[in-house]
Amino acid sequence: MTNIRILFIHHGALGDIVSTFPALLRLKKDCDHIAILCQSSIGRLAAQLEVVDHSFPLEAAAFSTLYSNHVDPAVKDILRSFHKIILVSRFRSLEKTLFSIVGNEVHSIQPWPSKDQKIHITQHILSKFIKYKLFEPQNEDIDSVLSSILHTDRRDCHYDPVKIFIHPGSGSRKKCWPVSNFIEIALSLDANGRRPEFVLGPAEHDLLKILSRQNIPNSKVHSIDKLTELAFLLKTGGGFIGNDSGVSHLSAFIGLPTVAVFGPSDPEIWKPMGRTVKIVRPDVACSPCFEIGKIACEEFECLNRISPKDVLAAFYSA
Repeated sequence: MTNIRILFIHHGALGDIVSTFPALLRLKKDCDHIAILCQSSIGRLAAQLEVVDHSFPLEAAAFSTLYSNHVDPAVKDILRSFHKIILVSRFRSLEKTLFSIVGNEVHSIQPWPSKDQKIHITQHILSKFIKYKLFEPQNEDIDSVLSSILHTDRRDCHYDPVKIFIHPGSGSRKKCWPVSNFIEIALSLDANGRRPEFVLGPAEHDLLKILSRQNIPNSKVHSIDKLTELAFLLKTGGGFIGNDSGVSHLSAFIGLPTVAVFGPSDPEIWKPMGRTVKIVRPDVACSPCFEIGKIACEEFECLNRISPKDVLAAFYSA
């Protein structure tokens, strides 16, 4: 494709949208300009990583009119400036609104694969791009697309191999391994000549006091509010250990050897995609249960059965 402008709209959180980055990078090869309409912080991140050329803030007042009966004329002009619009959303009303403004070049995709499919979220998005013939050549398959994009190391050329980032948070408390285990991981890494550095997001400031009380000689705690700052920091590291979270997805995409602790969600669908990714998750009969909305226990046996030794073994084998 030449001189093609594409707008990609996604309502999801960090992990959902980072999972689409490989598909967007492949799409970018075939179009003149690609923009994203999503949460502003994620949009700025996508632009910084050169996944898209431009971003629009979904939470801006003008774009909120897409969910009303009177869409802002400036928003209509923006939408009509694109040849194709890809909508990843469950909101059928938004799909109808877009059709009414720009016509038939709106391609709607469900955010996640159906419950009867065992397909990774990245493959799900790619399969829809192929279905809608958004790539040239059209006979390109998913595996070839992923192999050429996911093995790229996007870190700084002078990254520090002994600096290991640890992220003990997640978008859901139900997916968080106990912070005491991450502290034990940090102590072990420090004893083995690594330099563990904790990373906390805006929703995890409650962990700051807990971590500041720990006597880990060479450790730091980074409290970060902006995703662009987080990406800049991750590019300097030699490895990453975290939960099933958007930050783990970002780490893997950037190219750090990444270990992700999984509990109630399904890694076949949500595993971070990257050069070197290890998943630690016990084999329990009741898991995964997060996707179906039926958490089978209050104790989260799936997470409690994972030991720091299990995670360290995965890290040293990465």
